[in-house]
Amino acid sequence: MHRVLLFLITFSLLTSGLKAQTANFILRGRVTGQPSHESLIGASVYLEKISRGGSTALDGSYSVKNIPAGSYRIVCTYIGYQTKDTTVTINANTTVNFDLQQLSASLNAVLIAGKRDAESESNAKRSEQMSGNVMNIVSAKTIQLSPDIVVANVLQRVSGVSLERSSSGDGRYAIIRGMNQRYSYTLVNGIKIPTTDPKNRYVPLDIFPAELVERIEVSKSLTPNMEGDAVGGVVNLVMKNAPDKLYVNGSLSTGYSQNLFNRPFKSFPVDAISKSSPYIANGPSYLAKPGDFTRDNLNFTDKKFTPNTLASLSIGNRFFDNKLGIMIGGSYQNTYRAYNSIFSPADPVDQTDQDLGLQIKHANMRDYSAHLTRIGLNGKLDYRIAPGQKISLNGFFSRLDDAQTRLTTDSLQVAPRTGAGTGQVWYYGRSAYQRQTISSATLLGEHAIIPGLKFDWTAAYSKAKNNAPDLAEYENDGGYFADGTSPTPYQHPLKTTDYHRIWEKTNDRDLSGYANLAYSNEIKNIPFTVTVGGMYRDKDRDNSYQNYELRTVPNNDGTFQTWTDIYHFNWSVFNADGSPENSNTYTANENIAAGYGMLKFRVKKLETILGVRMENTRQDYITQLPVTSAGKTGRISYEDMLPSLHLKYLLNDKTNLRLSYFASINRPGFFELLPSGDGRREDDFVVQGNPYLKHATADNLDLRYELFPGSNEQILIGGFYKKITDAIEYGFLDKNSTVYTPQNFGNATNFGFELVYEKYIRKFGIRANYTYTNSAITTSKKQTVNAVAGTIDQTRPLQGQSAHVANASLLYKDTKLGLDLQLAWQYTGSRISLVSAYYDFDEWQKPLSMFDFSAEKKFAKKFAVFAKVQNLLNTADEFYFKKPVVNTIPVSYQTPGSATTMSRRNLYGQNYQIGLRYILN
Repeated sequence: MHRVLLFLITFSLLTSGLKAQTANFILRGRVTGQPSHESLIGASVYLEKISRGGSTALDGSYSVKNIPAGSYRIVCTYIGYQTKDTTVTINANTTVNFDLQQLSASLNAVLIAGKRDAESESNAKRSEQMSGNVMNIVSAKTIQLSPDIVVANVLQRVSGVSLERSSSGDGRYAIIRGMNQRYSYTLVNGIKIPTTDPKNRYVPLDIFPAELVERIEVSKSLTPNMEGDAVGGVVNLVMKNAPDKLYVNGSLSTGYSQNLFNRPFKSFPVDAISKSSPYIANGPSYLAKPGDFTRDNLNFTDKKFTPNTLASLSIGNRFFDNKLGIMIGGSYQNTYRAYNSIFSPADPVDQTDQDLGLQIKHANMRDYSAHLTRIGLNGKLDYRIAPGQKISLNGFFSRLDDAQTRLTTDSLQVAPRTGAGTGQVWYYGRSAYQRQTISSATLLGEHAIIPGLKFDWTAAYSKAKNNAPDLAEYENDGGYFADGTSPTPYQHPLKTTDYHRIWEKTNDRDLSGYANLAYSNEIKNIPFTVTVGGMYRDKDRDNSYQNYELRTVPNNDGTFQTWTDIYHFNWSVFNADGSPENSNTYTANENIAAGYGMLKFRVKKLETILGVRMENTRQDYITQLPVTSAGKTGRISYEDMLPSLHLKYLLNDKTNLRLSYFASINRPGFFELLPSGDGRREDDFVVQGNPYLKHATADNLDLRYELFPGSNEQILIGGFYKKITDAIEYGFLDKNSTVYTPQNFGNATNFGFELVYEKYIRKFGIRANYTYTNSAITTSKKQTVNAVAGTIDQTRPLQGQSAHVANASLLYKDTKLGLDLQLAWQYTGSRISLVSAYYDFDEWQKPLSMFDFSAEKKFAKKFAVFAKVQNLLNTADEFYFKKPVVNTIPVSYQTPGSATTMSRRNLYGQNYQIGLRYILN
């Protein structure tokens, strides 16, 4: 043993001495690109003599180790840049930096000068730096390496953006700087699009697959050439454009939901759904019969193997001496989700004439199964007629099908219940199918008329459809009852009760035209651009709503029918004519005309954009309410003058200081103006409109410091202030706390600050942001149910506003191995989810902290395998009231002695994805 140790020690000393005698050295340095001298990621540095080298890391640095002393020719290459070489004698650790020059070529008078990769992170940072307003951009490369597959989830990585989630757990609507989603709008390729939402203006962002996007722009301040109805911000989805050379990007992947490892997927036959209601299928005079309503869509069966399938492909190139550019792309996502939810609606009860208590009467355990099919298509064509003359045609289509099953067990939490297992129980089964589509076609022209004078125009047709046919739900009751004669509750067999069938369909069509004329020149070395322009949009919207109530027929002896299954009981149609006279069946029209003038100039290091925008809005609608009903028709019109001023001071070539002011508005949606609702209960309340609702106006201030130390690095520090007049929020009517309606809640303020930090050191990087938001609005609230105590003013945050929103991603990139890793964290602080008419009775969402993970490994130059995991720790999404329960009997799912009451708790589980990608560009 001692001899072995002696041998090992001797061998180590000899080899160490040998290494010392043949001392090897390290070659390191950084590679940048002209003219901006930004770091280039993935550039190759090669030593010809020893046939070894390396690639630059996230910060543009490289390192080659174990180089023997000697003279070497070092070659540096990067796509789109000229190759550069140098000869260096290495007899110590040596640093060699490269600054590469972009390639350029003249082809038939069309200059192509090393066009920046439009999908790269460095291009996104450069665009942020050069923009005239406050903006954040997410590049296609960042999206590709992120854990997200839909646009909405990508947006939660942007500073100051949080999400309102759909029932499947995906993000659906973006809340920017704490402003409810109603205070933002969405563009596709710079054109506003209609929405599939049957009640609101804002667009559900979970309909868009992320793979088709070239970049996502989030504008937080508005210039005069932007439409003025945004207070929080504007989301612009820029789809992939025609490249300067052959581009291919395709992927194929599969995955699974963690929850489906633990329970089967509950499905129903979508083909069995009646696509049209009896009213639509047979005419307004038809009286529906029981046989008109299928039962098959309430026959739920287990589906045991439900893998996800996802595929995407984008191909583009230029032809005819680079004059014609084409890009086509498609995406297909077929996913299965299963999740569980606890829902405990709270009821206000009077404790005294001055005190309001919270009582839980029902506790619901819900099991959801959702089959989501998402399809996206993108096409772009542009033709360069001559220098300064271009015609483009863009088309986009996206569809989301959602087939959802919900099985509910509802247990009574008050008398005659005496404890666990002694309360009345209700069992519900619901099937819901919804198809949403958004399509648009846009024709654009860009024309250089004379030197310095440019004209561009756009004609756009867009349409959104929402079809939710035959929403069906059954109910049967069981458990324990008290009939007034028994001294104690007694158990009753399951009995069948009434239920509803609902059809709803929405069409929203936009015809839009835009025109802009810009003149650029210079006076006394002061460059300037004067732009004037305008737009006009004609919107037609129609909504159809039919609700049938089906009631069970009593047995011959007057008793209730006993439940066995969906096929073995009888019902009658209570309202055989459906709901022909309701305000939610309507047609509406909106015309918006706008014009603006804008001046942009630069004096030394100060760049200024100032101007004013005028917008005229006219809305009218007609409902199917009776002729004698108030609010059967309505018309509203108004004009707004929206000035803005944007100052950008260039401290140096990497640092900006911005100050912005802009005025903006927020328009009510069509449903929000209707005098009554659809009669449907949404989680224990009814949603209806308000014909007296006014549009909101806002004054907005922004201040931001920007530092871009490297091509992929940035430090942003900013503050904002907003004053909103006639702020629109949903709340319960004082006279009926179960009616949830939009109202003008007076004036509101919203201020805060944002921090963004992105830094890379060799192979590691961190991308982080934090936003603090403080908003306040004062409204009058009832102190008790019986209103003896009257009302009292209460100041609260705006609905949906979180004081704290944060993101952080830890990145690892090894260009030599072709390996990318990312661990992403997203935090949303507590916020009001529902506004109550009662004092201290608002529903809050608990802070939500979620982790996601993604990895990608390249091989064979153009291929990569990737993996994504969403909701890594299965974080619960929980809602609560800031009051304890007053129930005398312990309440299911509640923590005894807690000062708060849980109202909802959703567990979505983890979702896994693994796939293969091919990229040629």
